Amino acid sequence: MNLVKHIPNMVTLGNLACGTLAIINIFNDEPKTAVYLVLLAAVLDFFDGFLARLLKVSGEFGKQLDSMADLVTFGVAPACLLYSLSYNIDGVYRYSFVLLAAFSAFRLAKYNLDTRQTSTSFIGVPTPVTGITVMSLAMVDGGFLYDLIFDNGYGFLVFSAAISFLLISEIKVPSNKIKKGPVSNYYQHIFLLATVVISIIFFQWLSVLIFYAFYVLSSIIFNFAAKKSS
Repeated sequence: MNLVKHIPNMVTLGNLACGTLAIINIFNDEPKTAVYLVLLAAVLDFFDGFLARLLKVSGEFGKQLDSMADLVTFGVAPACLLYSLSYNIDGVYRYSFVLLAAFSAFRLAKYNLDTRQTSTSFIGVPTPVTGITVMSLAMVDGGFLYDLIFDNGYGFLVFSAAISFLLISEIKVPSNKIKKGPVSNYYQHIFLLATVVISIIFFQWLSVLIFYAFYVLSSIIFNFAAKKSS
């Protein structure tokens, strides 16, 4: 048995372990610990692909395992967090958190079969980006936006549905891998990086949600500009 080729898979399983522990911490009323576990999982999720390419052991098995781990960590765990934070919401609206887990599974299955996905851009918002954005809400201490989502049944439903739908949308967004490509890709990476830095300085954890909004909106704008110039 060649252990070297399984090193990336072991890192992927670390991602899965973090996601599982995050879910346990959410239901043990330790959501902030869960947030840090998901962030650690995101680092592992980046490096499993990096190691697979470095060791030249990329394959279908690793791809499928990565999707399964991502579903738990960036789909199910954030969905559980939504449920735990929505205790002020009554009735059927509260169960809209299930949309995030369901659409995450749909996106990951679709991603594995969609030949339009590339190393520099994705079709639809990636599951890790969505999952981290949702998890960051556990670190936000109230405020208008927080209350709009978690103290209002309609707001919670709209948020859950919107962030879930964007997973399987046809919006072309940049990946976190900067490689050779159209000049617009570099501009968008620079723009997003500047947004993150400025947002963290002024808005702290709320900056993650701001980054998500700019990530989606800038993608729409750049896509529209690219179509107009072609």
